[in-house]
Amino acid sequence: MVNNTTKEKPGMVKSYSSTMETDGSLGINGRSVVDLTARNHSRHENENSESGSSTHGNNSAKKPYLHEKLSMDDDIMISSRINNGSNDTPQYNIKTWSFCIFLGGAFLGLALPKNPHLPSRTWQILSNVVGYTYFLAWSLSFYPQIFLNRQRRTTRGLSVDFCVLNVLGYICYTIYTTNFYWNDEVIRAYKDRMSTGDKYDDNETSTQKGAITVQGNDVAFAIHAILMASLTLSQIGIYDTFIIRPPSRRVYFVLFATSAFCLLYLLSTWIFQGQVNFLGFLYVLGTIKIGVTIGKYVPQALLNRSRKSTVGWNVWNVILDLTGGFLSLLQLVGDCADMRDWTGITGNPAKLALALVTICFDVIFLVQHYLLYPVDGPSYSPLPAIESTDIT
Repeated sequence: MVNNTTKEKPGMVKSYSSTMETDGSLGINGRSVVDLTARNHSRHENENSESGSSTHGNNSAKKPYLHEKLSMDDDIMISSRINNGSNDTPQYNIKTWSFCIFLGGAFLGLALPKNPHLPSRTWQILSNVVGYTYFLAWSLSFYPQIFLNRQRRTTRGLSVDFCVLNVLGYICYTIYTTNFYWNDEVIRAYKDRMSTGDKYDDNETSTQKGAITVQGNDVAFAIHAILMASLTLSQIGIYDTFIIRPPSRRVYFVLFATSAFCLLYLLSTWIFQGQVNFLGFLYVLGTIKIGVTIGKYVPQALLNRSRKSTVGWNVWNVILDLTGGFLSLLQLVGDCADMRDWTGITGNPAKLALALVTICFDVIFLVQHYLLYPVDGPSYSPLPAIESTDIT
């Protein structure tokens, strides 16, 4: 319970504690959120008085003050991780989830259509199983962060730039995969290009060069990913608003430059070639996806480093992401080896780079979470107080 002698600022501590209580009672070592809020509020008052803050009116007039300062406090934000006995804390069992993912991938791989371009019947089945297992792992990697944002009623700790770039990248990847999988003109143009100039014959065998390595599970993942990435981005607007947490100017520049370059490419090919080179445009989108994949992870890694913490950012997202990356790479290499055609790797650079970049950055994130800034470790330090203008 809150000490009756504790002074509250009107409209600040009380409103915050009531907001937290809507999620259920979160406590640390038997202390309620109200206790922690009052204690931390008092601590911030002392810090402000030491730094030269003179009146309460100046602080209370700054509306984002409470939201920024207290919502980033480590005692409150990680309470669900420390208080393992709380009913509000989701318990993740890695063995159970791993078994369910691989079982679901095996079921989908056996039940859904196989890739007819693969000469080996055995690898057709294994490739489908591996592909839909990576589809489940990568698809499920979106949900822990979404649930965490909803439980905390805030997206603090999650980079806004990461979310915006994530949506941009998956828009490009969805267009890329759906056209390579369903667009007959793109498929024919690709086969002509990869068959060293020989015209593609509809009766050619599956072992001939030019078979596309984009599969149904790639398309399913891309469509699901754009929906979940958009939902995660919308949570920033719902829980924190984009006025308080706007994207950086760098992201606005990337969005403008990407749109301008795509339009310029389409216009230039139409003017100089007499028609739009749509296959080349898809490779442009694939290249954009590769660049965005690299760029979107950097803000999150830098945010973790500047805060010396990974609180507010769900590590299960990384574990599932890493699993999907390995399996996606395994499927791509295995398909090319089975067809004895390694042009399938160079012909599908987006899938190759997506897997490799994902693996590299996920390893960095795991090092940050478990070694550099562990929540329960002795090196863990409180989250720094940040102002609304400093939020990325």
